[in-house]
This record gives sequence, structure tokens and C-alpha cells, in this order.
Amino acid sequence: MKRKSQAIFSRVKLSFKESLCSCKGRIILIGIITLLCFIAGIVIFCSSKTNFLSNEYILSISGIKTGLGAFFSRSFSIIVVFGVCYICSLRAFTMPIGVLVLSFRGYLLGFNICGLCSNFGMSGLLQTIFIVLPCQILLLAVMVMFLSLISKANSNCKKFGSKSESRGKMFLIFLLICLIINVVETVLLSLFSSNIILVI
Repeated sequence: MKRKSQAIFSRVKLSFKESLCSCKGRIILIGIITLLCFIAGIVIFCSSKTNFLSNEYILSISGIKTGLGAFFSRSFSIIVVFGVCYICSLRAFTMPIGVLVLSFRGYLLGFNICGLCSNFGMSGLLQTIFIVLPCQILLLAVMVMFLSLISKANSNCKKFGSKSESRGKMFLIFLLICLIINVVETVLLSLFSSNIILVI
């Protein structure tokens, strides 16, 4: 039984590596665009006159109620992004919309982490470095890989034909990974009674 599970894991791992290699160009391109927008968010915040975010956009996560509220609102945002990326990947001319959505998330991340550091000083800086930034960068990386892989899969489906089940599985697997990251981030933020920007 153990050998069988190891063999299945090895096949899945090999298939995933092959898929990543076949989409390497797309991943790099979308990743660079998202990274540039992330940097643009930092630059725009730092160059703005006020460098301040209104309290209506800030949520203090302390306790189960606010933690669950933050988790579900951010999960909804993740699901919407995945849905948009999937729909936009179906046609070549709508693909840039999916890239734009991820780029906008990158921009918001850059802008908002600066807002946390500006508004909450050292505590904002620490939670950004150790919780928000690692989790959100990982989340963005997973989204970039998903958009690249699903667009390639849809393209191959048009050319060679393929089962829709495999694309559905890909959607669910990547979505599950992002939701797990969201759980980890929310738990960490709740443990330290952190402040976040609602859209992160």
C-alpha cells in the first residue's frame, strides 16, 4: 500500500513538473508583470502625499469572530479571482484580463503592506515581514501558476482535445492550496491580534 501511494505521488509530481516546464515562459512573463505591479504599489504609496489609509479599510483580527469574518471575505476574493482567471483563460483575447486581475492584486499587496507599516509602525512591519508578505507572495505565485497552466490546458484542448475533468481537477487543487494558505495566514494573524487591510 505504501509503495502504491509513493508511486502515485511520484507520477503526480512528475506530471506537475512537466506541466510547469511546458508553461515556463507564461509563468515567467505573468510573474514579471505581477512583480512590477507589486513594486508600483509600493512606489505609489511612498510617493503619495498622505501615506495614510482610512480606518474603514483596516480590520483588527482578534478573536474567533473577526478571524472567521476575515477568512470568509478573503476566501470569497480568492474564489472570484480563480473564477475570473479560469473564464478568461478560455479565449486568447480574454487572457490579458486574467493577467490584469493578478497584476492588480500584486499592486494592492504592495500598496497595502506599505499602509500597514506606515499606520502601525514596528508591529505593522513585523506582521508584514513574517506573516502577510510570505503568505500573500505564495498566494500570488500559486495564482500565477494556475493561470499559466489552465490557459495552456485550454489551448491544448482546442488543438488536440482533452477531458474537461482534468481542468476541473486543476481548478479545485489550486483553489484548495490557496484556501489552505488563507487558513494559515488567518490563524497566524489571529494569534497575534494583527491588523490587516481588508483587501489583502
